[in-house]
Amino acid sequence: MGIRVDVLPLEVNTPGQGLLRITGWEGPSEGLQCSLQSSQSHEFLHEGGHWGNVAHWFRLDNLVAVAGAPAIETRIGPNLINPLLQASGTATFRIEVSNPQTGRSDLGMVRINSAIIASVESGPALEQSPPPAPLASASVVIEPPVASTPEPAPAAVAAPKPEPAPAPQPAPAAAAPTVANKQGNKWLLPLLILILLALAAGGWWWFNRGAAEAPVPVPPEDKPVTQTEAAKPCSLESMKSQTSLAFLQSCIQSKPDSAALLEVISLAKSNDQCDVAQRLYANRANAGDIQIATAYAHEYDPKYHQPSNCFKAPEAATAASWYETILGFDENNAEAKQRYEELKP
Repeated sequence: MGIRVDVLPLEVNTPGQGLLRITGWEGPSEGLQCSLQSSQSHEFLHEGGHWGNVAHWFRLDNLVAVAGAPAIETRIGPNLINPLLQASGTATFRIEVSNPQTGRSDLGMVRINSAIIASVESGPALEQSPPPAPLASASVVIEPPVASTPEPAPAAVAAPKPEPAPAPQPAPAAAAPTVANKQGNKWLLPLLILILLALAAGGWWWFNRGAAEAPVPVPPEDKPVTQTEAAKPCSLESMKSQTSLAFLQSCIQSKPDSAALLEVISLAKSNDQCDVAQRLYANRANAGDIQIATAYAHEYDPKYHQPSNCFKAPEAATAASWYETILGFDENNAEAKQRYEELKP
């Protein structure tokens, strides 16, 4: 199967940075160069992340031997990692390594480790980060409350004026002459009124206190239910609320097994989240998950293809490239070997 080429994370995983490790290369490592071709479009990667019909050769400088393995490796940056990650949702990548001085070259498939992270573009992020406009609108909002606060004050003062109507109090004075005629009942009636008022006030207090305390135990029971429904890393809610790349990283980091990931892919397909489905397929297939890689190959294989919004028609060449990826991990895989021979261009 030729050489094996892996893109691996650094010891301290850094966005946009990684190691290109070539296993099985025979010959001197000085002056090596490589070209990268997409299995989907058959175009070659160029500088600046562009793809074209003509092969472009990237120099592989500072290659060093890997301790304990028949391999050489060099550090690579965003010029290779970012476009590969961006296109890895739908394609595999064929790499050709050559030595122009000796004329030797060899082919292999690129396997991108699932821990590799694309670098964030600093330019657009910085342009969007300082938004001064909200500050101006905020200062305008502060002024209206200052003007509105003095206006309610006079209205509040004017309201109490009608209340000095304790004029009814003279009524007891008018009733006093009638009570004064009966010397024996002089203190009885006021005492009874005071007792009745005290009882009424006490009853009112007890009634309102009980009514205020009664609803206290009810609210707490509803809260925990909504908390348990928080979006999980591989849920449909997370899928719809994030970019496909962000969802891929969070879902893969939760380490679902192959069966669980196939369910997530099926969920993505049924909700027309095609980019998510393809990225999940490609990520795990390139990492050596044979079950996922086989399922992905079947999506394109005319023998197994089932039409869907995400995979509308079979693509024999794409299926062959994924069977070739499987053979890179398991060269004795009978199905992959047979289907690759039948479908390869």
